[in-house]
Amino acid sequence: MIKKALSATFAVVALAACSNPTGKSWAITYELTSDQQTTATGVTYGESGNRYEDKVAPHQLTGPLGLPWKQDVVVSAGQDASVTATPSTGATLHCRILLDKKKELAKASAPGPGKPVTCKHTTDS
Repeated sequence: MIKKALSATFAVVALAACSNPTGKSWAITYELTSDQQTTATGVTYGESGNRYEDKVAPHQLTGPLGLPWKQDVVVSAGQDASVTATPSTGATLHCRILLDKKKELAKASAPGPGKPVTCKHTTDS
């Protein structure tokens, strides 16, 4: 009887420590491109630490970063997938967010040369 109670207690504690116990997450690919030869001075993108975390943490990379640029990440279900980048020159950047490296979830172009570009999509829960 004590063994069953301890097992049940351990299971409850293990689930409580896991904010996304189902592990429902999305395989996301962020892409950055430009029509001109340029680099990015900085890129910020969101990623869940693992499929069982129910949050997205921002990651910042400083440049120069070569373009085209891609990053595969995991984003928990119901959370925002997002990427923002700034060009190092007066070039215009473009971004995309893909699901499973195939289905386009978001696409954007910077509002003008030298301006940052942002793509954002809330994943289905």
